[in-house]
Amino acid sequence: MTTPSFEIKDYRQAVVTSLGVILGFLLGFLGQWVTEDTFALKTTGDVIVFYGNLLAAALLLAALFRMLVPSLDASGALRDYRRTLAIYMTGVLLAFGSIIVSAFV
Repeated sequence: MTTPSFEIKDYRQAVVTSLGVILGFLLGFLGQWVTEDTFALKTTGDVIVFYGNLLAAALLLAALFRMLVPSLDASGALRDYRRTLAIYMTGVLLAFGSIIVSAFV
């Protein structure tokens, strides 16, 4: 029994599209929030949301970079994809998790 080959091209488009959508909403949210005249990190919840979303945006940009840089080593493509997926999911969970946690702080 042979293992099926892993083709990154089959996954790249979907991940890049979802990264673009999530980053767009995240950066739009942060951009509108920080440009308000009354913007200030006054509460613990504000700090959690701001820095959580800032770190999430950095992780999502790192995942986007990894998806767009071609892997030169075909044998390690699956390993690289799994690592990129872990970075992606961490960024998504951090973005939404920081907002949820701030609601209870």
